[in-house]
Amino acid sequence: TINGDPRPVKKIEAIIKPFKLDEVKEALHEVGVSGITVTEATPPPPVAPTRGRVVAVWGPTGAPGRTTLAANLASEIAVAGGAAVLLDLDTYGAATAQLLSVLDEAPGLAAAARASELGTLDLHALARLALEVAPRFRVLTGLPTPSRWTEVRPAAVQQIIELARSLAPFVVLDLGFAIEDDEELSYDTLAPRRNAATLTGLAEADDLLPVGAADPIGLQRMVRAAQTVGQVPSPTPRPVVNRLRASSVGPDPERRVAESLGRFAGLESITFLPD
Repeated sequence: TINGDPRPVKKIEAIIKPFKLDEVKEALHEVGVSGITVTEATPPPPVAPTRGRVVAVWGPTGAPGRTTLAANLASEIAVAGGAAVLLDLDTYGAATAQLLSVLDEAPGLAAAARASELGTLDLHALARLALEVAPRFRVLTGLPTPSRWTEVRPAAVQQIIELARSLAPFVVLDLGFAIEDDEELSYDTLAPRRNAATLTGLAEADDLLPVGAADPIGLQRMVRAAQTVGQVPSPTPRPVVNRLRASSVGPDPERRVAESLGRFAGLESITFLPD
């Protein structure tokens, strides 16, 4: 009611930009208007000044350190003064929530994909779902259970990545290992595909960091992975070898690993991470 008048009145909405909230309240009080609640508008999410760069972290099966590398990469970007959004797109074993001590009940990829399907996903909605776990570091947690992979479709993943580009200057993707094209479903373009999230992430990325473990089995898998990922749309790989140690490959492990990957997979300019 206004001035005690019990009759219903129409809702009046106004955007008053030049004035502060206290000034608006004082002005309403001076003219005798009461019963109106004046609140500040919800601040918009931070918008990257330019279109964000997407860095995909991918690797073969065997837990070579995809999630560890992706989370630390996003964290170091934030520590260095930048801003990053980490998207967990692994439909087989999402683990960023546990790694970053985020509750499993927190909505993440599943909620964003559902909003995309309903046509309600925008920058503000994604900012609410992408939790800020540290200054300038947001994370969109993955699927709480692998059985919910059918909820994540390529169009939704593509929209999530595109919106994330406006949320931070760097978007880091934690991708699953499998990149097969789900041949049994290839006849139906509308059917859900479990590997679609990873394939879409690779296609949308600006940089690709394939990560492998520095042991005989991990290096063999990385050689095969380098051959496989070259057959799908993806950026030029910038390989990373994780857990480098002499006890696994012998003396001078960096030289030995570099020679092996260069000879059998044609990989060069390798980044090495210690054990």
